Parts: sequence; structure tokens; C-alpha cells
Amino acid sequence: MKHVPVNAESSSSPRSWLARLEPYLTTTVRAVTAALLLGIVVVIAWQVFSRYIPGIRVPRWTEEISLIMMVWLAMLGSALAVRAGEHLAVDVVVRQFPPAFRRLFARGIWLLVAAFGLYLAWYGYELAVRTMVQTFAATKLPIGLMYFSIPLGGLLITIYSLRNAWLQPEFDHGMEVPSRSWLLRGALLLMAGLLFGGGVLLFGWDQLIGPIGILLGSLAVLIILGVPIAVALGVASLLTVFSLGLPPLIVAQRMAAGVNSTPLLAIPFFILAGMIMAEGGIAQRLVDFARVLVGPVRGGLAMVNVVTSMLFGGVSGSAVADVSANGSILIPMMKRKGYDTDFSVGITVASSVQGIIIPPSHNAVIYSLAAGGVSIGALFLGGYLPGLMVGLGLMVASYVLALRRGYPSDERPPLRESLRISFAAIPALAVGFVIVGGIALGFFTATEAASIGAVMAFFISILIYRELPLTKLWQATLQSVRTISIVIFLIATASAFAWLMAFLRIPSAMAAGLLSITDNPILLLLIINVMLLLLGAIMDMAPLILILTPVLLPIVTADPINMSPVHFGIMLLMNLGLGLTTPPVGTALFVGCAIGKIRIEEASRAMLALWPVMLLALLLVTYFPWFVTVLPSLLGVPR
Repeated sequence: MKHVPVNAESSSSPRSWLARLEPYLTTTVRAVTAALLLGIVVVIAWQVFSRYIPGIRVPRWTEEISLIMMVWLAMLGSALAVRAGEHLAVDVVVRQFPPAFRRLFARGIWLLVAAFGLYLAWYGYELAVRTMVQTFAATKLPIGLMYFSIPLGGLLITIYSLRNAWLQPEFDHGMEVPSRSWLLRGALLLMAGLLFGGGVLLFGWDQLIGPIGILLGSLAVLIILGVPIAVALGVASLLTVFSLGLPPLIVAQRMAAGVNSTPLLAIPFFILAGMIMAEGGIAQRLVDFARVLVGPVRGGLAMVNVVTSMLFGGVSGSAVADVSANGSILIPMMKRKGYDTDFSVGITVASSVQGIIIPPSHNAVIYSLAAGGVSIGALFLGGYLPGLMVGLGLMVASYVLALRRGYPSDERPPLRESLRISFAAIPALAVGFVIVGGIALGFFTATEAASIGAVMAFFISILIYRELPLTKLWQATLQSVRTISIVIFLIATASAFAWLMAFLRIPSAMAAGLLSITDNPILLLLIINVMLLLLGAIMDMAPLILILTPVLLPIVTADPINMSPVHFGIMLLMNLGLGLTTPPVGTALFVGCAIGKIRIEEASRAMLALWPVMLLALLLVTYFPWFVTVLPSLLGVPR
């Protein structure tokens, strides 16, 4: 979102006084959240190192202190994300209206966000007071100390939402989205019709006009209207609680329970490591190494793009980080070498999906939590072959397109230079090997491995590559804070939403609806894939994992499908990863278009030659579990 400047006020007016005070408040909150993130890194890193230092006992308090800091970080940081308008939202429908209406609508959305912030402030305080009598096992600190972050964060969310409503923000994510495209409108109407018809078919009219309809319907309406998804989940949960006559405090309780989870600590480290690697020269080393491997082949620079995504995605675990880091290097390079802009953007966006599948992936951690504790090590190992399948398919497509369009090959550096580049890439590659190998071989938990990865990325960027000055480190830390906060806050509200879905028995109702259509496992999996692809095209990945996993996992693991949770997790990530590359709401596609300075329609035309190989890989993974299960089985990692 961007903010329209307001007229100058008298220096004595309340508005002017508040306008002068607010930057100091924001600077303070930024400093506190950055300190909390770095504190978590230090505490968990000490936990790991103390295990291997003779004579030092492994401290029991580290995870509890880190958990307290993470919840405070999430609540304060989510307020900063509200101020910047960075919470995930789907505003494509609202963009179809005139600018004056959009600005008026945006003000209404901010007022709704402010109201939800007031709910968190009021009931979060009540929850914190109630839990002051409960204590953590090791530190004996009151649990309420952690939950006092909820009312403070809610109050800051309210303040920043009212600020944004006053400044009359316009929706603008810096992306070229067609605002009056009949094709886009038709696609949105078609998707909406299919999803509504599917809802009626699965649940029936009787259930859709009751609490189930309130929960799912209000969520759909709020998301369509452009309300931030995390807030939409919370408001939909509150509306359903009111309709059921349950106490409103239950939403705050379920939100708190959703973030009171030690495995969640892995997510901040993966995100911070990815940010550091994007800023610290690691991406450039991986690009150079990929040029040594595949550059001389026809269309080699496109293949370099794919291989770089394999390598960088296997370290950062983020498709958007992949596009941002690699795209800023490779898209201009490909254009200078004679590649069409649309293809340069398309192959960058398509190859970024590997970052979600090839470990480590913080989205796999989110799925593990949503699935009730599926082995993160098995998910990481299970993603290797599917990620390589996507990459190899894209390399074949790149070669064919290079022959048809006359794209050149790249030159491999001389032998001495190639050896220097290869040795320079070893530290960058070591980060991913340490993370995944440490988890798979049982040396570290996922949280510990992620913390070691962040520390390694820091020291490699500072001491070996020497490309991470303090200004870049500070910016990477602040951006990590906002991204982490968005994800954790989303997990909190999605936890309340998922609890209500279980309370209303939505998974069993949906299973009965699907089985009423067919009991053929092949057709059932095809239906689920189509549904996931449609949803992935209109919503972001993290909220869909949190919403859909509790619904679909019981269905696919039971008769007649009998799919393992690890297999379903990789299938889910591949589906939703494809959604990041598709209009109208593909985040990776938006970032690639912004870097390449082209419209979404142009990039989408280039993607038409790349989507088929990605869909083929998805179908192979869906119907042949071997591709997912072979590596965990060979290494004896429990699934």
C-alpha cells in the first residue's frame, strides 16, 4: 500500500502532535523487534554449541526464553507490518473499481483491522492475567508474561490501522495488475463459481446456511473485499463464535495456543537466513557456480537460472526470496544476452517453485505444525526428488525453447576461473547441507539446524564473502522481522479458525461430500489437485497450508486413498507453489514482473510453455509415492 500525503496541520493540533510522536514509537518498536530476533538467534545457537562443549550442561531454559521472545516479536512486528500495509491480502477484485471507491474501501478495511486490534487488546489482556498463575517448567516464569504481548500488539495494531485510515492509503503493491481486464474479471468469476458450486456440492445447502456457512462464507467475503487474510481469519472466527454462543475469549485462547509451540522457532531462523543470503553475496556465488555447470549448453543461461534456483532454494527455502535474489542478477543478464524479457521473467518465476520443495523450506515447517507434528526431516528429504523433477523438466523446456527462438549458449569460464568459482561456492552450499544433514542424521532438531544455518550465513557473508555491511544486515533484519511476524500472526489466527473447523466437523463433512462424488482414489486425487490449483491461484501459500491441512489430511490418509502425511505434504507444497506463479495472485509472478518491468499478461504467455512440465511433475508425484518416500526410507528417517 502507498499512502497519500495529508495536508500540513498546525503544530499545536492533536494530529500534528501525534504525527511527531508516531515516528519515535515506530523506531522504538523496530529496535525492540530486531533485538528480539537477534536474541533468539544467540540463545538457540548457545543451546546447540553447549551440547558439544565438554563440561557444559545443555541449558533447559533456552527454548522457553526463545518462545517468549518469538511471541513478543510476532505481535509487535505484526503491528509494524500493519503500518507498512504488508500483511497478505487479495485486492485484485477491489482493483476493478474506480480509484475514489478503492480509497474509501481501504479506509473501511483499516477500521475493521483497528477493531480486531481492539479485540486483541481487550481479550488478550484478560488471557494474560488468567495465565499469570501458570508457569513454564524450566524457568518458572509465568506464562502470562508471554501473552502480555497480545494486548500490547493489539493496541499497536489499532494505532497503526487508525493512522492508515487517516492517511487514506491506496492499494498499491508496486506490481502491474490489469485493473480493467475483462479476461481477469472472467477468470475471477469462473473461479468463484467453481468454488461456490463445489461448496454446495460438498456440504449441501442445509449446512452452508448454518455456522459452517458463517465461518467459510464470511472468510471468503472478507478475503474478496481485500481484508488482510490474517485479520479475515480472526474476524470470521469471531463471527462464528458469536453465532454459536461461545465466549469471545476462546478466539484469543486458540490464537495463543497456536503460537505456543517450540517447533515454530525454526521459521524465524529460515527466514532470517534467506534474507542474509540474499544480501550477503551468496546468491551471486551460486549463479557463478551454475554457469560453470550448465552455461555452455544451448539456452544455457536459462538453465543457469534453473540450477541457481535449485541451489539457492535449497538454502533459503523461499520462492519469493529466490525470485528477488536471483532475478535481480539473472533477468538483466539474460536480456543482455538476447533472451526475450517475457521468457527471462517466466523461467525465473517458474524455477523459484523449487525453493519451496527442495529443503530447507519454512513452508514445510508450517505444514508439519498444521499436520500435528509430521517429521520435518522426512518432509525435507521427501522434497529432494520432486524438486529435481521440476528443475529437470524446466531445463528440457528451456532447451527446446532455445532451439525454437534461437537463444545462445553461454561461455564457460577458463579452467582456473571455473575452479576458483567452484571453491568459492562451497561455503554457500554448505549452509543447506548442514541444515538438512543435521536434521536427517539426528544431530540437530529443526529449530537448532535453522539457527545454525542463520549463524553460518552471517559469518560466511561477513568473513568469507565480505559483502554484508552493517546497513545491509540491519535492513535484512528488519525485513525478516516483518516477514516472520506476518507468518506467525497468520498461524495464530489460522489456529483459531482451524479449531472451529474441527469443532464444526468440517473435515468429516467434506470427506463425505467427496466420497459422494466418487470413491475412486485416482479421481479423488485429481479433484483435490484441481481444487488446490484453483485456490493457489487466488490465495497465498501459508494461509492455504494452515486452512487446508486440517481439512484434507484426514481425507487423504483414510480409505480409499491411504496417502502418507509426508507424501500429501509434498503434493500440497507443489500445488500451492504452482499457485505462486499464476495470476491473479501469484506472489512470485508479481515480484518477477516488477524486476523485469513487464506486465503480468506478457509473463503469463511465456509461462504457458513452462506450466505443462511442472504439472507433469506434480502428477507423477501425486500418483507415484516412491518419488517422495525413497530418500526418507533409504536414510531410515521416520515418516
